[in-house]
Amino acid sequence: MVLENSVGQVLIVKANYKPYWTFPGGIIDPNETPLEGAIRETHEEVGITLRPENVSFVAVVNRKSDFAETYQFIFKATLDSGSLADVMLQQSEIDEYALVTKAQVKTKDRHYGKVIEHWADGKTGYIEQTFGKGGE
Repeated sequence: MVLENSVGQVLIVKANYKPYWTFPGGIIDPNETPLEGAIRETHEEVGITLRPENVSFVAVVNRKSDFAETYQFIFKATLDSGSLADVMLQQSEIDEYALVTKAQVKTKDRHYGKVIEHWADGKTGYIEQTFGKGGE
């Protein structure tokens, strides 16, 4: 879930099981749509409750490697300053969060996942991504 604020920053998270920063999100549960899964995972990981009518589709990323082929559905919601005050991290998975701009992402000041780089480059729609062993 791409959670942007009114000044062009996006909320990113550092999961304790990944070597890179990414957006809140996760695996779709059985009988869940991609949108429902994204909203649920966002609430679980950062404590922000979103209404489906306030979320829009951004992209689907076809992720291909030697090990698997997966599809990542990317959605977006705009946060107000009050929502940011409500951030509550899922302690079992998320170590920290940050707000970054597109310009900051392009400086590569930290290890960003590809999906954040796609956001910084303004990519939407259908995106193909190939990655190698060991990560993004």
